[in-house]
Amino acid sequence: MLSERDERWNNFISDVCQRDESTLSDIQKKAVLCFWYDAEMNSGGFSGYLDCYPDTDYKELESALREIANDDIADNMCKALNEGEDDGWQETDMAFYNFEPSLTTLIEEYVEANKNVIFA
Repeated sequence: MLSERDERWNNFISDVCQRDESTLSDIQKKAVLCFWYDAEMNSGGFSGYLDCYPDTDYKELESALREIANDDIADNMCKALNEGEDDGWQETDMAFYNFEPSLTTLIEEYVEANKNVIFA
């Protein structure tokens, strides 16, 4: 049996993350941007993210990462964007995988802390 928190996380993924971006509040949008970045990084690394989200507003993503995660994760994304291709994103992808707490954990905490807005 899932906890209420786990059920909210599942609903965030299955509902909020599937909504049209134009319908999202600012808090929802930041969480969704970070979620899809995290999902693609864990699936295909930064090159995979570039393939799946070529129209990303990187300033917006950077801002969301700084708010939801931390400067280290945001700075790593910026480094991947600006220098990552030089080594096929190996350095920045490995750095991403080694962040503690993980971006997934930080997004879960943000969703929980903002549950009244996320699920409004």
